[in-house]
Amino acid sequence: MADTAITINDDRVTPLSIQEQAATGFNTKLTVLYSDIAYGTGSTDTVTMTLGATPAKWYVDRAMVNISTAFAGTTALTVVVGQTGDTDAFITSQSVLTAGVLGAAGFPVATAANSTGTSSVGLRAVFTNATGGSPSALTAGALDIYLRIKDTTELS
Repeated sequence: MADTAITINDDRVTPLSIQEQAATGFNTKLTVLYSDIAYGTGSTDTVTMTLGATPAKWYVDRAMVNISTAFAGTTALTVVVGQTGDTDAFITSQSVLTAGVLGAAGFPVATAANSTGTSSVGLRAVFTNATGGSPSALTAGALDIYLRIKDTTELS
């Protein structure tokens, strides 16, 4: 099993407008395309994507993944979303082979657990191929990761 570490392209990180935040409850959208994670040739390879960093004092209390185009080209591919110390703190391991909305334990919107900190940490999405094929064999797929990341120093 090999792991490929990559960083999301800045063009794929979108702060949501005040109107979008009010309508959705999220303040950040991160878009991942299949071509972004098409690395590794082993059937159990992983791709760890750095999504950015939190503020120094922070919390994340909402998370969701919207798979707009099902990932194709492999027989089992999952995603987890979290932070450096707990890679599945926001979204637990779930398949990305079917279009739809994912949250923790299958709920559409996750209340993120283990999601506070007093020092900045890296945000991560880890894609794991479990059986046939590999991440490099992907031919289709797109998803958006939605998070509500709050800087607690702005609350005082």
